[in-house]
Amino acid sequence: MDKLVLFDIDRTLIKCLKGHIPAFSEAFKRVYNVDTTINIINSHGMTDQEIIIKVLKKNGLSEDEIKSKIDKCMEVMVEFMSFNKTIDNDEIAVLEGVRELLKELDKYNILMGLVTGNLEPIAKIKLKKVNLYHYFKVGGFGSDDIKRANLVKIAIKRAKEKFSFKQNNNVFLFGDTPLDMKAGKEAGVKTVGVTTGIYSKEQLKNTDANFILESLKDTNKILEIIQGKI
Repeated sequence: MDKLVLFDIDRTLIKCLKGHIPAFSEAFKRVYNVDTTINIINSHGMTDQEIIIKVLKKNGLSEDEIKSKIDKCMEVMVEFMSFNKTIDNDEIAVLEGVRELLKELDKYNILMGLVTGNLEPIAKIKLKKVNLYHYFKVGGFGSDDIKRANLVKIAIKRAKEKFSFKQNNNVFLFGDTPLDMKAGKEAGVKTVGVTTGIYSKEQLKNTDANFILESLKDTNKILEIIQGKI
């Protein structure tokens, strides 16, 4: 396994009708006694911990107060997603080309992982529902660190530890937001932006992404990128 390909989840691999927005609201209410929603901020590309802090700050809480209960907040979110049938009632669409791409990368014995702001159990719940989780052997998750660039580094570290992966300009990060691309750049990996989210080709280009694609549909082109042919 001489290549490591890392994927964001939401709006890169899948699209959820509601995602885990209700889980945030439930946790805010139960843990902080605050009735609010993450829709009061632009959360695209943020880690779940970043989202918790920014939303609650907007509701007047101090960062110290938020952080003192953030572990409990994440615990409640996972509990809500796991036991309240939230994900069962949500519509999750696998984005165009994703299944075909993952199957092809698997055939080539390319190591695949996740870099997502989602808490690890929530990422697992989402991807298991659409039968994609088994493709991913390592990851960096929103439960690991607040900073997205650190999630990239964590995923690489786990690949090295678990699969003896050797990093040498051979790590690729796919994502749909400028924050994904910036995190990849900061972590020193090649970045591939996809316009399957809310951001345009131009907005992703402004982050100096190495490559920009409309979707993950063109499997051959993506293979050429990973193999260093373009």
